[in-house]
This record gives sequence, structure tokens and C-alpha cells, in this order.
Amino acid sequence: MGGIIVACLTALYVLLFLFFIIGVTRTHRYRGPKATPSVSVVVPMRNEEEFAERTLEALAAQDYVGEWEVICVDDRSTDRTREILEKFAATHPKFHVLSLSPDLPVIASPKKRALESAFKIAKYDVLLTIDADCIPRKSWITSMAGRFTDGICIVQGPKQNSGNHSLLHLYQKLETLGYTAMEAAGFSMGHPIIASATCLAYKKELFFAAGGFGELINLSSGDDDMLIHKMMKIPGTKVCYNLDKDAVIETAPVNTWKQLFNQRARWSSNGTNYESKAYILLLTLIYTYYIWMFISPWCVAFLDCPWQWCAFSIAPKILVDFVFLMTASWKLHTKRRMLAFIPTEFIQIPMIVFAVPAGITGMFRWK
Repeated sequence: MGGIIVACLTALYVLLFLFFIIGVTRTHRYRGPKATPSVSVVVPMRNEEEFAERTLEALAAQDYVGEWEVICVDDRSTDRTREILEKFAATHPKFHVLSLSPDLPVIASPKKRALESAFKIAKYDVLLTIDADCIPRKSWITSMAGRFTDGICIVQGPKQNSGNHSLLHLYQKLETLGYTAMEAAGFSMGHPIIASATCLAYKKELFFAAGGFGELINLSSGDDDMLIHKMMKIPGTKVCYNLDKDAVIETAPVNTWKQLFNQRARWSSNGTNYESKAYILLLTLIYTYYIWMFISPWCVAFLDCPWQWCAFSIAPKILVDFVFLMTASWKLHTKRRMLAFIPTEFIQIPMIVFAVPAGITGMFRWK
């Protein structure tokens, strides 16, 4: 009976990643005419004095020919973030600063509150979000806004990690490639599964038609995939993935394993809060598979468990992950990321096994 359960969990994982592989292969660069809708770029910031100025400079250098603005939200920063933003906005008329009151109540997701506060005062038709520690390329707005053709309402763009050649940074680079490819696969198949607010655009009217963040405001994350799931319920919502190299956002990695674990726990915190029960079941089964892969070597060593149960569950994962990531690295022109494949595979298993319960029980912190 145990062998059948292991086989079913392994088959589920393989089938899921075959879906991702097919989706990634269907992702193509857009060659048609580009749209020029009016765009409001929103950047939520809390204690970002380390990154704020370089992000602002990169946004100020954008070459977009349509109407656009940047709304920087100072979310109750206690460092020099607000001072940096106001000084920059004073000499750049397209930039506006929205400072949230330090007396606002503590909530699970201050980032979503910051975003929605900016969306309410945004002047333009398309909302484009980016994180404060990210660097957009010169034609980023041009590339992202240009995809709003033929009824497209949501555009997801790619991201990649900067950093050095340490194992910590190499792990994040390859894992980010994996998450980016999953986003590309879902959007390209017309069924977004995960999304990233680091490089995400959608029609302002669609956001408010979906009720904004609404009930999601009480969850610790969900400003990306959960929001997209809400929007997809509105009939006629069309999505696309923007594979254009100008759309790539470069994001800074964290610099300690503790910070990485805290980040992954935060990402996992809403795993049981998705509206779709089928999706929660899928996540639960995949997590169960990871638990099995983590404990199976010990079961073989100390509990006389058949070695085939361990080998025939871990080996298919490594194989399908390799094919998936190779396909993704080919599409996204990041083949060097694959040099960290083997260590990443074995770090990822305990990382997920321990980060998920830490996230669900709230054992993480925001800035």
C-alpha cells in the first residue's frame, strides 16, 4: 500500500511538471505592434534606503512614449526612505510620493494596503508593480505596456536574481528561474497558477472590478497569484506572459540563509488560504511528496524500508526538474544557472519541508 501511495505522489509531481514544460515551450516573444496605454507604476517601500535611489534612477530613465507616472509609497519607514523619495520627486515631475500614516493599525499584509492606497490615486489605465529592490531595464515600461493588445488584461513579466557566485546566491538564481518558468507556463497556457508582483501589470478597471484585494488584505501575502486568481473569475479576462528581454526585472537576493528561510516561509504562509479547494489539495499532495523525499533515506537506513521507494521517488523528481529547468534556461537565455542544479535540488527539499509549516504558523516577519 505504501508503495502505491509513493508512486501516486511521484506521478502527480511528474505530470504537474510536464504541464509546466509544455507551457514553457509555448511561451514566445511577441513580434506584433505594441500598444501605448497610459501607465501608473507603483513601488511600495518600507525601510528601503539601501535600494531606493538606484531603483528611482532606473525608473526615471525609462523611454516610454505614452503617458506614465510613478507612485512611490512610503509605508511607515523608520529610516531615510521618505526623505530620499521626496527629494527625488521634487526634481522629477512624473514621480509622486504617498506617505502612509505611522498610526495605521498593524495588519497581516501591509504591502497590499500600500499598493491599494496607491491604486486609488493612480491616474492612468494600466497598473504596473515593481518591488523597491528591483532594477528595471530602460524599455521596461515600453515592453510591459506594449503587450496590452487584443483584449489582454493582465501581463506577467520575468525576473532574475543578481548576486555573486556563492552557493546562497546561486541557489536563489536557479530557484527564481524555476518560479519564473512556472509563471510563464501558467500564463502561456491561459491558466495562471503562480504570479509575481515584482513585474506584473493589469488594467486598473479590472483590479477594482474584482473587488481589489478585498479579503486578501488579512492574509500575509497574495498580492500576486491570489489576486490573479480573483481576476480570472471575471469573464473575458485575457492574460499573457511577456518574454521580451526588455521586460526582465533584476532583483536583489537575500544575503543570509536565515533571511532566505524567512522569505520562503513568508511565501508559504497562505498555502491553506486559497479559495480553490482543489488547488489547496494539489499543494498539500506536493508538500507530502516533499516530506516523503526528505524522510525516505532515513526510513531506508533505519526502518528497513525498501530502497526502491526512496530511489524511484527522488530520481524522477531530479529528472523532470532537470528537463524543466533546462527548457526554462533555454527560453530565458540563462543556461549558466544550471551549474547550481545538483546542490539546489538537495537544498530545496529540506527548505520546503521546514519553510511551509513555519509560514503557516506565522514564524516569519516582515520588515
